[in-house]
Amino acid sequence: MMSGTRYKSHSRGGQGSHGGRGFRVAGRQTYKYSSIGRLNLSANDSFGDQGNANDNAGNFRDSGDASVRRKSRPVTQHSNTCGRGRNISNSRTESRHQYIEAGLELTHPSTNSGSRSRREIRATGYKRLEELLSKDKAEALIQLSSTYFGFEKLLNEPEIRRDLRTLICRVLIHACQCTTSTVSLNALLSKVQNSMFIKYHMHQHIMALKDERSPRVRHEVEIQDIITVIRILVERLPSATGEVKASLMLLELTMEELYEVGLIYDRNIRSRFDELKEFVKEVEKTQGEKVKPATRRKINNIDDDIPPPNNFRDIPIFPTLEDLTMDKIPFLRKNKLDGSYDNADHYLDVQFRLLREDMIRPLREGIIEYLQHKHDRHRRITDIRVYNDVTVEYPICSHDCIIYKVHFDVSRLKGVRWQSTKRLIYGSLVCLSKDDFQTVYFATVANSKPRDLENGFLDLKFEIQGQVENTRNEKFTMVETSSFFEAYRHVLLSLQMITEQNMPMKKYIIEGRHEVNAPYYLRYNRNMTYDLGPLIDEDTRKPMLVKIASNTWPSPSSLQLDDSQFNALKTALTKEFAVIQGPPGTGKTYVGLKIVHALLHNRKYRKTVHDEINESPIFIISYTNHALDQFLEGIHSFYPDGIVRVGGRSSSETLKKFNLNNLRQESRERKEVPRHIRVKKRFLFQKIDALRYNMENSIENIKLTTTGVIHTRFLRKWMRNGHYKSFTECRENQSMISWLSLDEVNMNLDIDTRFSVIEINDKEENEEGEQLEVAEESDLIAEKRVLDIDDADEEDAMRTTRKIRNTVRKQLAFDPDQMERFKDEDSFQLSKRDRQKRMRTFKLELQKTDKMSYVEAARVQNVWRLQRNDRWRLYRFWISQYCDHERHLLYKTQEDYSTLGKQLQEIRLEEDILLIRNEKVIGMTTTGAARCRNMIKNIKPKIVIVEEAAEVLEAHIVSSLTEGCEHLILIGDHQQLRPNPTVYDLAKRYNLEISLFERMVKNGMHCERLNTQHRMRPEISSLMKNHFYKGLQDAPIVHSYEKVKGVASNMLFIDHDHKEASVKDTLSKSNVYEAEFLVSLCKYMIQQGYNPSEITILTTYTGQLLHFKKNMKSEFFKGVRVCSVDNFQGEENEIILLSLVRSNDEGRIGFLKEKNRMCVALSRAKKGLFCIGNMKLLTRDDHWRKIVTELRQKNLLSKTIRLCCQNHPGRAVDVQEPLDFMKCPEGGCNERCVYRLKCGHVCKLSCHPYDPEHKNIKCSRPCVKQLPCGHACKEECSQPCTSTCREIVSKLWPCGHKGEYQCHVDDPLSCSNPCGVILKCGHLCQGTCGGCTNGRLHQQCRSKCNRTLVCGHGCLEPCTRNCPPCSKSCENRCVHNKCPNKCGEKCTPCTMPCEWRCQHKQCTMQCGQLCNRRRCDKPCKNTLSCGHQCAGLCGELCPRKCLICDNFELTTIMFGSEDKPNARFIQLEDCGHVIESTALDVWMDLEDDGNTNVQSKDCPICKTPIRRNLRYGNIIKELQMDIECMKSKIIGDEYKIRHDKIRLQREIQRLSDKECGTFLLTELNALLTAEQVSNMENKLQFVSKVDEINKAGDGKINARYADIEKRIKKELDICKKLILMPRYQFSEQMLHDIASELQRLSFYMELYVLKSELRNKSIISETLADYVRIVKKHVTSIGPLKEKDVKTTIFCLKIISRECGVVPCISDKERVQIV
Repeated sequence: MMSGTRYKSHSRGGQGSHGGRGFRVAGRQTYKYSSIGRLNLSANDSFGDQGNANDNAGNFRDSGDASVRRKSRPVTQHSNTCGRGRNISNSRTESRHQYIEAGLELTHPSTNSGSRSRREIRATGYKRLEELLSKDKAEALIQLSSTYFGFEKLLNEPEIRRDLRTLICRVLIHACQCTTSTVSLNALLSKVQNSMFIKYHMHQHIMALKDERSPRVRHEVEIQDIITVIRILVERLPSATGEVKASLMLLELTMEELYEVGLIYDRNIRSRFDELKEFVKEVEKTQGEKVKPATRRKINNIDDDIPPPNNFRDIPIFPTLEDLTMDKIPFLRKNKLDGSYDNADHYLDVQFRLLREDMIRPLREGIIEYLQHKHDRHRRITDIRVYNDVTVEYPICSHDCIIYKVHFDVSRLKGVRWQSTKRLIYGSLVCLSKDDFQTVYFATVANSKPRDLENGFLDLKFEIQGQVENTRNEKFTMVETSSFFEAYRHVLLSLQMITEQNMPMKKYIIEGRHEVNAPYYLRYNRNMTYDLGPLIDEDTRKPMLVKIASNTWPSPSSLQLDDSQFNALKTALTKEFAVIQGPPGTGKTYVGLKIVHALLHNRKYRKTVHDEINESPIFIISYTNHALDQFLEGIHSFYPDGIVRVGGRSSSETLKKFNLNNLRQESRERKEVPRHIRVKKRFLFQKIDALRYNMENSIENIKLTTTGVIHTRFLRKWMRNGHYKSFTECRENQSMISWLSLDEVNMNLDIDTRFSVIEINDKEENEEGEQLEVAEESDLIAEKRVLDIDDADEEDAMRTTRKIRNTVRKQLAFDPDQMERFKDEDSFQLSKRDRQKRMRTFKLELQKTDKMSYVEAARVQNVWRLQRNDRWRLYRFWISQYCDHERHLLYKTQEDYSTLGKQLQEIRLEEDILLIRNEKVIGMTTTGAARCRNMIKNIKPKIVIVEEAAEVLEAHIVSSLTEGCEHLILIGDHQQLRPNPTVYDLAKRYNLEISLFERMVKNGMHCERLNTQHRMRPEISSLMKNHFYKGLQDAPIVHSYEKVKGVASNMLFIDHDHKEASVKDTLSKSNVYEAEFLVSLCKYMIQQGYNPSEITILTTYTGQLLHFKKNMKSEFFKGVRVCSVDNFQGEENEIILLSLVRSNDEGRIGFLKEKNRMCVALSRAKKGLFCIGNMKLLTRDDHWRKIVTELRQKNLLSKTIRLCCQNHPGRAVDVQEPLDFMKCPEGGCNERCVYRLKCGHVCKLSCHPYDPEHKNIKCSRPCVKQLPCGHACKEECSQPCTSTCREIVSKLWPCGHKGEYQCHVDDPLSCSNPCGVILKCGHLCQGTCGGCTNGRLHQQCRSKCNRTLVCGHGCLEPCTRNCPPCSKSCENRCVHNKCPNKCGEKCTPCTMPCEWRCQHKQCTMQCGQLCNRRRCDKPCKNTLSCGHQCAGLCGELCPRKCLICDNFELTTIMFGSEDKPNARFIQLEDCGHVIESTALDVWMDLEDDGNTNVQSKDCPICKTPIRRNLRYGNIIKELQMDIECMKSKIIGDEYKIRHDKIRLQREIQRLSDKECGTFLLTELNALLTAEQVSNMENKLQFVSKVDEINKAGDGKINARYADIEKRIKKELDICKKLILMPRYQFSEQMLHDIASELQRLSFYMELYVLKSELRNKSIISETLADYVRIVKKHVTSIGPLKEKDVKTTIFCLKIISRECGVVPCISDKERVQIV
């Protein structure tokens, strides 16, 4: 039903609050809604200027409902359901505020004929349109696509001038050149396609050409423009072929006439037109028929000469069903290692098909294998991971699209370590099917937290939005491939977009030329001079000018480079395509930084005639985040500004400020973002927020059905009238709960294992916390995949979601959080175990998919006659209808939401391009470069440097290059790690693992190799020189390395034959022996004095990482890095411990046979390399055999490692097993250390090489010193002697008590004897003597109050004069709602209509008023679930007990009338007891004669207060009214309380102690009753007096008495803390004690002020000395001051002050006030 709401709003001058314009409200306004009560927004609507009332996010469109029209009309009030199955009471203001809060401006058609009409959008004029030609194409596109600009209005004008038609074509061509805003461009062209301009004005424009014969008319240009517009339109929107047919026919006829009369001469126009005609025909043909799949041929021999069966640009990126089910090899060609490709299309076709096959083949082969063996549960599928019983739970709004929460069965995955697994990592591709992959749904992992995965939940982003709209309760099989689809997607799309014309570096990449030209900017200016001075690391640099294209370069030594580094630098600066190989340790990063330094320092010389403003930034690409950070940090060291890091998450603190998100924020704060971008973003955010609010509401409603039971009021729309009537006749608040038997005592159902309680082993968690933090491979993979480039405000979205969630939870009739309120059959609270059992049963019922059909539901007449199982099936039917409705609302808007998200991404891209374009260096990972392809394409960097180029797939690099690239520098080493394709066959057979770097080298391009290594000591580098890099040289520095401490050899390979093990859940391997051995060796190395950060443990298999983690405790090994070899590429360390892992009888060594990995693994160490593995197994590989032979010849291969004691050189131990390291427990030998410590004791440790001077070794022997008290020190020798002697001694306190205490205790307040004083309340003080400050300040009486409050609850406060208001939650409730207040607060009467009615009588009053009907005593005619008639009364809650089934229980005599034939029974809702009606009537009507206490009626059986029962509603309401009167008396006069709080607030603000004032103000704001206000007034007076006493002594007490002053102030602080303690009120005893203590302390302070004055004035008198002694005796005595002592003290102080001539610190009046 259509529903709307009217509002009246006033604004000055017709302007709203939105920037002073645009939010026009005049007279009475009507907000339009669609027929479903939701916003109806179009994703193609564009932003508008604030000056246009029509240009806003809330332009509600006509939904087709007859009640929703443009014309304003009165609208009806909301119904309770509003078409959504949920209560929307008070929705007039609610709906309005929802959209106002979301920032959404609404359209308000006027309903007042005298009000000002809304300003309409006007068609844009010639001048405004012409201005767009001078603007950036992106800005022009944004303006044209916006509503406020009026371009769409112009296109649909009935008449358009000829010159304006020409201009429209030119502007469209200009705007369509923007490549960053695809969605906005398509939206604009869609408007053009459906406009009068294409359908009518274009025809007029074409025909006008032949009618104008004036030579001034530029026919050729205009025809070119028309052809271009039509071409763009058809290319972007193939469906537009129908609209352009007529234009093409007219254009062809017109061109023929113009050729004949000679007004056009250019024959190229004709050829372009013919191409256009053919293109349109081809598109029309494609649109008209289904594209037939290409014929697949089984190819046994790869033949590069076979042409491709189809155009690779027509192949979809996502796999198709045919891709997954084909049993033939798809068309593939090898990546050429030498020679040239035919053309760009040949090259791109090869790369595209290989890369796409690398993505698809694991999925295809895995699915085929799964289908063949799906009944074998124990079979392991090689290429995929399979998940069963997958269900799509509910959608989730992400920042730019809809994703879905999915649940899968984890019962078969108990062995998976979700914290470290590579399963379901962000970006992984998954495929879901419900019919054995006859149909499939593709998705990518959008979010997967380990905690969620453990419970079987993850978030998926489906490729096709809305694809899973109708899949609720359907179970899928899901298969996963570990390939990162997002990287594939962007690279494949980029390859499809590259053409022959825009392919960069074509002559080298495609044609394979060996001769490399100079960069274009260098060819343009052969005399270009560079200053290479900054490359010299000197404090005072002088210019070193070099003509870069000449041969007159300085010597390598003058640039502080070796010969190979110098040649690499020269090649990089003078060749447009440079390949630099850097073997391990040769400093390829160092040379790369020198190259960048030279290019940045001399960028001003590279400007060419084509450079309009500035040269584009240098583009740095790297494979890993670590390498990118390292390179950019190096650039930052000499070029601190102008860097941008885009994409992968960085761990570098130095680069944080250069992160793209930070730069965005700074730019926005400086208001540098262009206005058109800010306006567009604001508009998009408004529309997105409005849509998101509605979608989140639907999502939360759907989620709600999985957590609780929905109330009947919100399901009424999907219930038949008979169904709902059954519930309304029952008329109880908990009808749904009772109907579903959720309140029954016995809920015996089988419990699903998925809901079993998961017990967490705390001990295991603690052990995990102590283990060394090892970077798991899954974390490293996710780090590469997750890009930090989106700046969506997820925090605001979360706040909105929480707000909606709190609102929709009101729809629950049963909230699982309320489970504790259920009781067992004996009316006791359920135990925790019983609650958990009920919860599991309840969740099981919610998860079941069995529901009634439409026919079954229609046959049900009375819902109470159904069996329990059928009731749940009917409930699930209603819920399915409810959820389908919400999903329908959701899916109607999700396409618009996704489109708006894409538009927002595009506008952000425009912002980023403007931000980055003027920077000097842009750094990205290869993954980031793939995703940011459009950004790179628009920036067009001329210089591109690829770090780790030999590790990157060729397609990734090529897709990152743009047509603007003039200079490409590849830095890497193809003899180390290669690219790692997913499919091994494609890597080896089709050369997919060959990078562009390696292909160029193999193809004969000149490669500069760095030949001097600066890392490895000669023993280690010999492996590189002899087996990997011929001609590699050692730098002098590596010959000066010290020997590795504690071992006989600097390099050693340890041989063993302990077997490997396979790691569950992965194909990886592990070797426990190797892990334990290397951990022990690592510990030994640390004991030699090495810093943990100088040691790295490497392993060739990631499965080994877990064993290292288990054996390495973080406290000792913190700083040691443990990782796989592949993740340590490009890094080094002092000592490397290498685990080779493989050891088996089958002779398999896996990828250890790969020479590239061997090279990396053996070249990471600088000073020490210790490798452990099965060398006999490795010798089966030829290359390893050569290495092992050399190691044997040099005695570097052994079964043991010799450990040498540094302190005793002659002692050595040969270690073969991990336990053998215990022979050197401290890293030395078995001898005892004999070093004498400073304390005189001998070191207790075994021989240890670390800390030889024993500076950090602590003596652990007992201390022999004696404390000042005469007792011996109990600390260890190395610890400072204790200042608090803990020897137990007997003490006699001034209070007269004795006791055993620690020696250092000397404070009388430490007395622990019982106080024993009788307090003023009559109870015995339960505090200690010291706790009561020796009788001066007694502790609060802790005796129980034991009074019953007016509400019926017991008083929870200890002994007090007046009980405070009850602090429990109010238990008063009615059929409609529950009181939300505390029990002691006033309840607001319910104003809903009273629900007490039956077929005989009905109450017409409000629910909170006394009912105007009598009780109905007719028997109830309902039938119970057992089939017998109800034992209750008409209109009352049906008792759960049956007269037939529960006869004995019901007829048990209690009141005497239970066994009568006509006995009827009442069930009390509060406790559930069933009682005979006449007896209960008498009980409830009975008045308590003579009892003046106001008290609620109780259940006669269990004494539970009766608060909810319609039959006795008047009795309950009358009692409640009396209780409310009592509450008002307890709380007090609200006006007086408010007035007193304001007064107290002013007084608190005047306190000098601001911290105390803040505390009191916070407490004051929470006060509710007059008693509490009075208590606060006492607090304030006491605190003020404490401050006055403190001030009385400030600066007046002689320094001789400083200790006394400190003691007084300490006692004042104790008193102040007691005063400020939270309490409802001060007890009479507390008031007396605080007043007495403040008086004593005031005397104490005044005494020493006067004594100081006597000393200052040198007044000496025996009489005054006697008075001083008397006062001191009284103020320091134990216990409170007695009345006679007070008088004596006052008298003495007066005499002393008179003799001193000093005014007393505290007047007599103030003393009285204190008392």
